Amino acid sequence: MKNKNLIFCAFAFKEGWQTSLQTGKAAGHDMTEMYLKNIFVALTSAKLYNSNDDVCLATNYELSPEWKERFAGHSLQIEVVPFDTFEIPRRFPWSLAFYKLCALNAMAKRTEYEHILLLDADTYTTGSYEELWMEADYGILLYPVNHSFHHSDREIIRKDYLRFYPEEAKVKNVVHYGGEFVAGTPVNLEKYLTYCLEVYGRLKAADYEMQPHAGDETVWSVAAARAGRELEIIGAGPYMYRFWTGDFYLISTVTVSNPVCVWHIPNEKQTGFLRLYKIYRKRGAYPPVSKAAKIFGIRKAKRPANLYTLQNKLGGKVKKLLRQ
Repeated sequence: MKNKNLIFCAFAFKEGWQTSLQTGKAAGHDMTEMYLKNIFVALTSAKLYNSNDDVCLATNYELSPEWKERFAGHSLQIEVVPFDTFEIPRRFPWSLAFYKLCALNAMAKRTEYEHILLLDADTYTTGSYEELWMEADYGILLYPVNHSFHHSDREIIRKDYLRFYPEEAKVKNVVHYGGEFVAGTPVNLEKYLTYCLEVYGRLKAADYEMQPHAGDETVWSVAAARAGRELEIIGAGPYMYRFWTGDFYLISTVTVSNPVCVWHIPNEKQTGFLRLYKIYRKRGAYPPVSKAAKIFGIRKAKRPANLYTLQNKLGGKVKKLLRQ
């Protein structure tokens, strides 16, 4: 009887290839160490709140004995998965991110698990996935980024959707889904991945003549649009939020109000995650959620006190007294 779920991160290494647009740096020893520290935080925080589930790193890279020992010491598995599907040329900035598709394609075959969740390296877990797993019984959970119709990131996806599926794109809108969170049962994930493979096949057949900044999110999103006839695509907003904590600052009060269990904080790869890594290595525990939010640069979830809110509060009290 299945009684376990699988939570995993995926990390691909190719010397000199760009790792992400947030870091803007090429892969190398220092960047690999940074990513492994991020992944350590992502996986240990997930294990902390979901102790009965298996937690794993899927990678095409042979970890050092030190890192293998560190992962094993915290019940984190390592699965070597060759980067042999969903490969795209080096000229694309997000080329290594396509490894997430490759890794999920391999891990979805692990039918001994009830559910599987793929998470990005720069995610932090603050609660149980119990309800997430329940919802994953009904379809594929993906995170809608909530970009408007002509947002530049969504435009990249829409243009390639129109290019490679011109007839469908005339009648079917494409939602921009992120690649940081994908969950479902192995059966449903395998169905979804057939659409991902079909989309990738079209890109490859066209010799990758797609938008220059196209990334894995193009495949996740176009596949979701096409899979909608067969699979329920469920928004993962109740369980995850993408926080931006750089000069572009976009946050939410979901750290406290209707709290999500997964935080995705892309700007904190070289800052907040490394601080939490040091804290955990020193103390063997993570700080309270409120302190973690502070470390990540997420403002306290509290309504501001100003003349207008004060008037509203006093007015409410006066009305209450008059009714008595």
